[in-house]
Amino acid sequence: MKPKIEFCGNCGIGALNHRTAPGACDYFSPGTKRRCNSWTAARITNRERVVYICSPLRGDIEGNLRRAAAYSRAAVESGAVPMTPHLFYASFLDDTKKADRIVGMAMGIEMLKRCDELWVFGKPTEGMAAEITEAEHLQIPIIYVPEDTVRELNERSNSNG
Repeated sequence: MKPKIEFCGNCGIGALNHRTAPGACDYFSPGTKRRCNSWTAARITNRERVVYICSPLRGDIEGNLRRAAAYSRAAVESGAVPMTPHLFYASFLDDTKKADRIVGMAMGIEMLKRCDELWVFGKPTEGMAAEITEAEHLQIPIIYVPEDTVRELNERSNSNG
């Protein structure tokens, strides 16, 4: 069974995030029919939810890009439209060059401003922390994808790569 990213159709924040986002919606039991009291269909705006994929790039760039592609596919399989800037920008910017990294981060933040949610995959790096801070500032819901789901997606990316 393919891992899916579960979220409340109304507020976008689930019980898995409740520990990291106190006061969040009381959505409960991913994979079941239980939803929060204010749940409505995710397509209330007649469009798919656009989500910003926040995951590492630095270090193992090739492996991290492969994993970002797997996270993006999981978002599609979960009924969302992924925005994964580092997956795109790495095709023409060099993250190891300071000027390119600054430009890429700035363009990513501009993309984030147009998204409905930010989905965090893995332990936040310096760049990811800046995206999370900006999402908090913009009051964009932040979904921290559980480590077991991240692990499953990483295994899938490794078997496909």
